[in-house]
Amino acid sequence: MESLITVILVVTLILFAGLNIFQETLDAQDALTTTWQEMEEISGDRARTMLTPISSTVKSNGAIVEVIFKNEGATKLADFDRWDLVMQYYTDSASYEIDWLPYVDTYPGSNQWTNAGIYVDAATGLPEAFEPGILNPGEEMVVQVQLMPTIGMTTTNMLTIGTEYGIQASTIITR
Repeated sequence: MESLITVILVVTLILFAGLNIFQETLDAQDALTTTWQEMEEISGDRARTMLTPISSTVKSNGAIVEVIFKNEGATKLADFDRWDLVMQYYTDSASYEIDWLPYVDTYPGSNQWTNAGIYVDAATGLPEAFEPGILNPGEEMVVQVQLMPTIGMTTTNMLTIGTEYGIQASTIITR
Protein backbone atom coordinates (compact mmCIF):
# COMPACT_ATOMS: atom_id res chain seq x y z
CA MET A 1 0.00 0.00 0.00
CA GLU A 2 2.83 2.33 0.91
CA SER A 3 4.56 1.71 -2.42
CA LEU A 4 1.30 2.38 -4.29
CA ILE A 5 0.97 5.75 -2.55
CA THR A 6 4.61 6.52 -3.38
CA VAL A 7 4.02 5.62 -7.04
CA ILE A 8 0.91 7.81 -7.15
CA LEU A 9 2.82 10.72 -5.58
CA VAL A 10 5.72 10.33 -8.02
CA VAL A 11 3.35 10.14 -11.01
CA THR A 12 1.46 13.19 -9.72
CA LEU A 13 4.70 15.13 -9.31
CA ILE A 14 5.86 14.15 -12.79
CA LEU A 15 2.51 15.18 -14.31
CA PHE A 16 2.54 18.47 -12.39
CA ALA A 17 6.12 19.21 -13.49
CA GLY A 18 5.28 18.32 -17.09
CA LEU A 19 2.21 20.55 -17.11
CA ASN A 20 4.20 23.37 -15.51
CA ILE A 21 6.93 23.10 -18.18
CA PHE A 22 4.25 23.02 -20.89
CA GLN A 23 2.62 26.20 -19.48
CA GLU A 24 5.99 27.98 -19.31
CA THR A 25 6.64 26.99 -22.93
CA LEU A 26 3.27 28.42 -23.99
CA ASP A 27 3.97 31.67 -22.08
CA ALA A 28 7.39 32.00 -23.72
CA GLN A 29 5.88 31.38 -27.16
CA ASP A 30 3.23 34.04 -26.51
CA ALA A 31 5.90 36.58 -25.47
CA LEU A 32 7.95 35.73 -28.56
CA THR A 33 4.92 36.21 -30.83
CA THR A 34 4.11 39.59 -29.25
CA THR A 35 7.72 40.76 -29.63
CA TRP A 36 7.80 39.58 -33.26
CA GLN A 37 4.62 41.55 -34.06
CA GLU A 38 6.06 44.70 -32.44
CA MET A 39 9.26 44.27 -34.45
CA GLU A 40 7.28 43.92 -37.70
CA GLU A 41 5.32 47.09 -36.88
CA ILE A 42 8.54 49.05 -36.27
CA SER A 43 10.03 47.68 -39.51
CA GLY A 44 6.94 48.85 -41.39
CA ASP A 45 7.20 52.32 -39.85
CA ARG A 46 10.88 52.47 -40.85
CA ALA A 47 10.08 51.48 -44.42
CA ARG A 48 7.47 54.24 -44.65
CA THR A 49 9.65 56.99 -43.12
CA MET A 50 11.57 59.49 -45.24
CA LEU A 51 12.97 62.75 -43.92
CA THR A 52 14.49 65.14 -46.47
CA PRO A 53 16.50 68.32 -45.76
CA ILE A 54 15.08 71.33 -47.63
CA SER A 55 17.34 74.23 -46.62
CA SER A 56 19.76 75.39 -43.95
CA THR A 57 20.70 78.77 -42.52
CA VAL A 58 23.46 79.88 -40.16
CA LYS A 59 22.53 82.84 -37.92
CA SER A 60 23.88 84.89 -35.00
CA ASN A 61 27.50 84.84 -36.13
CA GLY A 62 27.54 81.04 -36.35
CA ALA A 63 25.86 80.33 -33.01
CA ILE A 64 22.50 79.21 -34.43
CA VAL A 65 21.78 76.77 -37.23
CA GLU A 66 18.31 76.29 -38.66
CA VAL A 67 17.52 73.39 -40.97
CA ILE A 68 14.15 72.69 -42.55
CA PHE A 69 13.29 69.00 -42.92
CA LYS A 70 10.30 67.69 -44.85
CA ASN A 71 8.49 64.48 -43.97
CA GLU A 72 8.23 62.85 -47.39
CA GLY A 73 7.30 59.45 -45.99
CA ALA A 74 3.96 58.05 -44.94
CA THR A 75 4.65 57.81 -41.20
CA LYS A 76 3.80 60.49 -38.65
CA LEU A 77 6.85 61.58 -36.68
CA ALA A 78 6.88 62.81 -33.10
CA ASP A 79 8.69 62.07 -29.83
CA PHE A 80 11.48 64.46 -30.77
CA ASP A 81 13.16 63.84 -27.42
CA ARG A 82 13.87 60.31 -28.73
CA TRP A 83 15.62 61.64 -31.85
CA ASP A 84 19.37 62.06 -32.18
CA LEU A 85 21.12 65.07 -33.65
CA VAL A 86 24.84 65.07 -34.40
CA MET A 87 26.65 68.19 -35.54
CA GLN A 88 30.07 68.00 -37.22
CA TYR A 89 31.59 71.42 -37.76
CA TYR A 90 34.66 73.63 -37.78
CA THR A 91 35.01 76.54 -35.37
CA ASP A 92 36.66 79.92 -36.01
CA SER A 93 39.84 78.53 -34.46
CA ALA A 94 39.73 75.71 -37.07
CA SER A 95 39.11 73.00 -34.49
CA TYR A 96 36.84 70.18 -35.60
CA GLU A 97 33.85 69.48 -33.36
CA ILE A 98 31.63 66.40 -33.40
CA ASP A 99 28.79 66.74 -30.91
CA TRP A 100 25.64 64.80 -30.09
CA LEU A 101 23.13 67.41 -28.97
CA PRO A 102 20.15 66.81 -26.65
CA TYR A 103 16.62 67.90 -27.53
CA VAL A 104 14.79 70.54 -25.45
CA ASP A 105 11.16 71.68 -25.66
CA THR A 106 12.12 75.32 -25.15
CA TYR A 107 14.52 77.69 -26.87
CA PRO A 108 17.81 75.80 -27.07
CA GLY A 109 20.74 76.66 -24.85
CA SER A 110 24.36 76.01 -25.78
CA ASN A 111 24.76 72.71 -27.62
CA GLN A 112 21.05 71.87 -27.65
CA TRP A 113 18.40 71.62 -30.35
CA THR A 114 14.65 72.02 -30.62
CA ASN A 115 11.71 71.77 -32.96
CA ALA A 116 11.23 75.48 -33.71
CA GLY A 117 7.98 74.86 -35.56
CA ILE A 118 6.07 72.55 -37.87
CA TYR A 119 4.64 74.04 -41.03
CA VAL A 120 2.75 73.12 -44.16
CA ASP A 121 5.30 75.41 -45.85
CA ALA A 122 8.10 76.70 -43.63
CA ALA A 123 9.38 79.18 -46.24
CA THR A 124 6.08 81.07 -46.24
CA GLY A 125 5.40 80.47 -42.54
CA LEU A 126 2.13 78.61 -43.21
CA PRO A 127 1.65 76.70 -39.93
CA GLU A 128 0.44 73.14 -39.59
CA ALA A 129 -3.29 72.76 -39.04
CA PHE A 130 -3.66 69.03 -38.44
CA GLU A 131 -2.34 67.32 -35.29
CA PRO A 132 -0.20 70.12 -33.81
CA GLY A 133 3.21 68.99 -32.63
CA ILE A 134 3.33 65.97 -34.94
CA LEU A 135 5.32 66.03 -38.17
CA ASN A 136 2.76 64.54 -40.53
CA PRO A 137 3.54 63.42 -44.09
CA GLY A 138 4.06 66.46 -46.32
CA GLU A 139 4.78 68.84 -43.43
CA GLU A 140 8.06 70.63 -42.74
CA MET A 141 9.86 71.07 -39.42
CA VAL A 142 12.36 73.78 -38.54
CA VAL A 143 15.17 72.29 -36.48
CA GLN A 144 16.99 74.97 -34.51
CA VAL A 145 20.43 74.25 -33.06
CA GLN A 146 22.53 76.46 -30.81
CA LEU A 147 26.27 75.78 -30.87
CA MET A 148 29.13 76.73 -28.61
CA PRO A 149 31.80 77.19 -29.89
CA THR A 150 30.23 78.72 -32.97
CA ILE A 151 30.59 77.64 -36.59
CA GLY A 152 33.60 79.22 -38.24
CA MET A 153 33.53 81.45 -41.32
CA THR A 154 34.00 79.83 -44.75
CA THR A 155 33.54 76.30 -43.42
CA THR A 156 31.64 73.27 -44.66
CA ASN A 157 29.84 71.35 -41.93
CA MET A 158 27.31 68.55 -41.53
CA LEU A 159 24.17 68.06 -39.46
CA THR A 160 22.71 64.55 -39.13
CA ILE A 161 19.37 63.84 -37.50
CA GLY A 162 17.91 60.43 -36.68
CA THR A 163 14.30 59.60 -35.83
CA GLU A 164 13.06 57.20 -33.19
CA TYR A 165 12.71 54.61 -35.97
CA GLY A 166 16.41 54.86 -36.83
CA ILE A 167 15.88 56.77 -40.07
CA GLN A 168 18.47 59.47 -40.59
CA ALA A 169 18.92 62.47 -42.81
CA SER A 170 22.05 64.58 -43.27
CA THR A 171 22.66 67.96 -44.78
CA ILE A 172 25.71 70.04 -45.55
CA ILE A 173 25.84 73.48 -43.92
CA THR A 174 28.16 76.15 -45.22
CA ARG A 175 29.03 79.47 -43.71
